[in-house]
Amino acid sequence: MAQHFLLSAAARTLSLRKIYTEGEQAAYETFCKMRWPETDGEAICPQCGCYEAYKITTRRKFKCKAVTTSSA
Repeated sequence: MAQHFLLSAAARTLSLRKIYTEGEQAAYETFCKMRWPETDGEAICPQCGCYEAYKITTRRKFKCKAVTTSSA
């Protein structure tokens, strides 16, 4: 089982002061890059491992293209 991203070295050394001063969008991008470092912050589906996902920007969520097309 993979280690949770908040237990990584990058997360342990993250400064909350830096997160607050950079703003909400920068914080979101920082957490995405910590969660998916191998793709530089681009989402990976936890169900199928697909690298193709589209963003639901109004809710800051991701939806897998592979899961969406197979369930239709």
